Amino acid sequence: MKRTFLTLLLIASLLFVPATGLGAPPNQEASADLPMSVTVLGYGAASAPPDSVSVNLYIGEQPSYGPGGPELSFVEPEDLEEVGDFLIEQGIDVESIEINYLSRNYAYGPSSFAGEVAFSFNELDRLLDLMQGLLDEMEGRRGPTIQGANMVFRVEDCAALELEAMRAALDDARQRASRMAGLLDMSLGRVISVSEDVSPVGAIRPAGGCIAHAGQTSIGGYYLMGSSSSLANSPSEVEVAIMLKATFSLEP
Repeated sequence: MKRTFLTLLLIASLLFVPATGLGAPPNQEASADLPMSVTVLGYGAASAPPDSVSVNLYIGEQPSYGPGGPELSFVEPEDLEEVGDFLIEQGIDVESIEINYLSRNYAYGPSSFAGEVAFSFNELDRLLDLMQGLLDEMEGRRGPTIQGANMVFRVEDCAALELEAMRAALDDARQRASRMAGLLDMSLGRVISVSEDVSPVGAIRPAGGCIAHAGQTSIGGYYLMGSSSSLANSPSEVEVAIMLKATFSLEP
């Protein structure tokens, strides 16, 4: 019985011993044939004049204070609808106007809600006159006033800007990879892979391309993707940026 047990144990040990343990040489050629490569970041940006602007108006009153601190307050829907009517009279497309009676995008703390009126406008040369007229209109009546505003300018053909930014980012990556290859006394080969990188941790530069631009200019919100808010966004210039990772082969 003991001999049978030892025989089975020996057979089991032989079955589980790897081939290299039986004298087979390791495959050293596989590691020697692996191509050398370098992976770098590339950054590119492109800009153009804006085609339109997204405007968010935050309308409310300064909070009142009771014995226990700020008192909860709301904005009457009629006050916001009057703002919408004024915008329509000024030629704003009614389809672009959105009203939020309980907005928390802009408030005087946890006890106050602001009303939000958002709209799109493409006559940029009239923007200042429009905003000043709205301020004058609201100051001439009692009730809530404009407590804050956010404007984000946008371009319609973002894809063309994004393509230009991609080309600049790839050129930047190629130059960085060439410098790295020089440090290694090697020459730069072909592109092996390219991928986008929007992580603000990996590189503290704004990026995201048209994805970030679309989120940034969406009505009713201001979306940040890779710190896109630090890109140029003004009545004269809208900027789109791309961050990418590119891997190049290295040759002796």
